[in-house]
Amino acid sequence: MTSDLKRALEHLRLRAAVRRSCATLAGWLAHGAGLSLVLMMLHVTLDVLLKYFFKLPIPGTAEVVAAYYMIGVVFLPLAYIEVHGRPIMVELFYDRLPQRLQAPLDMLGSALSLGFYAFLAWQSTKMACAALESGEYIDGLWQVVVWPSRFLIPSGLLLACAAMLLRLAVLLQGGRAGHGGDCAEPL
Repeated sequence: MTSDLKRALEHLRLRAAVRRSCATLAGWLAHGAGLSLVLMMLHVTLDVLLKYFFKLPIPGTAEVVAAYYMIGVVFLPLAYIEVHGRPIMVELFYDRLPQRLQAPLDMLGSALSLGFYAFLAWQSTKMACAALESGEYIDGLWQVVVWPSRFLIPSGLLLACAAMLLRLAVLLQGGRAGHGGDCAEPL
């Protein structure tokens, strides 16, 4: 084999390994989001049952739901959504455009999404660090420590940034971005 062919094969193997790693990590975070959803459902259901049948509500339910479960449900699956090419998209005119115009729009949309995710990740990391330093908690019937949940936000956003970087790499190499159910080339 020539050295160029060996380098090309190594590049393809590395790219496949990065894609698999990103997809695996995104899958684990999506499972975390699903677990958050199930725990939230069980917690709220138990609270309602105890409140209305035994007059014994679970203290701090609203605080835990807002500070932990909802954050997990919203931010953890972002990378999974991007890796599998399933963000919410309005393709009113996009599908009618010729392929040569769709590719630059895919690149622009991916770059803007990357910038948006990166900005949110940066800001949420600063907020999470401030919450850690202050030992942030919510004062209700019980004190609910919430600073650990603040790190779920940048975690989901940073992996979404990685997924967008992979998508941009695919687009720059002439690939197509996966959309909805007909993913041309999911990451």
